[in-house]
Amino acid sequence: MAGIISIVSMAIAAIGIFFGFYYLSNDPNTSLGIVTITTVGIVGVLAFIRHALFHKSDMKRLGWETDRPDWMFEVGFANLAFGFMGFLSVLSGWGALAQSVVLLGYALYLFQAACLHGYRYFTDAKKNPARLWRSCVATLLFAGMMVFFGLSHLF
Repeated sequence: MAGIISIVSMAIAAIGIFFGFYYLSNDPNTSLGIVTITTVGIVGVLAFIRHALFHKSDMKRLGWETDRPDWMFEVGFANLAFGFMGFLSVLSGWGALAQSVVLLGYALYLFQAACLHGYRYFTDAKKNPARLWRSCVATLLFAGMMVFFGLSHLF
C-alpha cells in the first residue's frame, strides 16, 4: 500500500507543479496556491498516512525494516505538520509570504531526506536503484521545484 501512496503522491506533486508553471506568468498567486496545496498540503498528508498508518509496508519499501518503528511515526508527524501548514497558508489567506515559507521549509526537509537516501545508497553494500532514483534524485528535483516556486514569489 505504501508504494501506491508514494506513486499517487508523486503524480499529485507533478500535476501541481505543471499547473504552477501553467499559471505562473498570468496569475502568480494562483500558481503559488496550487503548488503549495499539492506539493505540501496533499503530499504532506499522504506522506503521514504512508509513514504512520502503513509503516510496515513503507519500511519494507524503503529497506529500513525494524521492530521499533517509532522513527516512522515521527517522520509521519513531521509530514502531517507541514501538510496542515500548506493547507492553512492557502485556505486561510495568509498570503504569498506564508506560502513561500511553508514551501521552502518543506523543501529543506525533503532535501535533507533526499541526502540521507543518497548517503544510504552509496554506503550500503546492496545497491537499490529505486533508492537512488526515486528516493534521492526524484526527491531532489521535487524539492528544487518547490524552492523555485517559493523563491519566485519572494523576489
